[in-house]
Amino acid sequence: MRKERNKGRSLLELPKDYTIVDLETTGLDPRYDNIIEIACIKYRDGKEIERFQSLVQPPAQEDDGEKYYVDDFIKSLTGITNDMLKDAPNFDALTKDVIGFLSGETLVGHNVNFDINFLYDNLEPYGICVDNDFVDTMRLARCALPEMRHHRLSDLDDYFSIGGSHHRAMGDCEITHDVLLKLWELIDKNHVDLSYAPPRKLSDQRLDLRTLHANKEKFVKDHIFYGKHCVFTGELKEFTRKEAAQIVLDIGGICDNGVTRKTDFLIVGTFEYCPTVRGNKSTKLKKAEDLILKGQDLKILSESIFYDLIKEIPQDIERNMSL
Repeated sequence: MRKERNKGRSLLELPKDYTIVDLETTGLDPRYDNIIEIACIKYRDGKEIERFQSLVQPPAQEDDGEKYYVDDFIKSLTGITNDMLKDAPNFDALTKDVIGFLSGETLVGHNVNFDINFLYDNLEPYGICVDNDFVDTMRLARCALPEMRHHRLSDLDDYFSIGGSHHRAMGDCEITHDVLLKLWELIDKNHVDLSYAPPRKLSDQRLDLRTLHANKEKFVKDHIFYGKHCVFTGELKEFTRKEAAQIVLDIGGICDNGVTRKTDFLIVGTFEYCPTVRGNKSTKLKKAEDLILKGQDLKILSESIFYDLIKEIPQDIERNMSL
């Protein structure tokens, strides 16, 4: 049964007071994966007043009698090693501090839905609902800089010549704050319309299921799948692959047959193993991980995260789907 999260509102504005948040995790799905680092910076009237940062020890895993906290893929991706985590506090020990720091705050992050989902699921057992309103700098970047092919934090860092330090939570918080201010300056200067985009013409050659086509007249230009190449692997529980592909097309995305250097998202269905840790992996998943390590802006999403993202389509946009 899919998880319903009663999250706050996604805002397209620059709040007066806010907290930047960034997490590093063992994978992409809160059902299976764990937080390994958390960092937050609190701002009042645009001025930093407080910071919070900690490594977080996840439950130990075991493979051939060897215990570990993170696998080689996550170590390569984040730079966080098993030695760094062996003496770190677990999330239970940090719960009080995390709640105290984030309570009542408007959260800001890059692709911040990812971070909020992990915080939501980790704090829910304590009776805490992460219903904070939030601002996603990736969403703002798509509105302000539609000509960019990718909107990774590193791409925006380069675009604005910020020169930040990546791949650790606090460094990413600092870059995100600089990006937020730069984006809002650009939005204000260019009078950017934070609303709808005209439909993007999709070529039949790019479709995974070539008989499908978008059924919409206009799309939401800041949606994460708009104009992006999506690939599916595994068996989906909530939708058939045809239904899922139709949803992506109706958002304004592009569905492909296999993982390539054009792929932006790989949506992973159900396997008999956890898809983001050690174990058997589909060819598409292995290729996606390899491309990520080589620097491609490709993200691996579980079906539950896919559902969260398509659920956030504004209700005033008609959709031919039953959720």
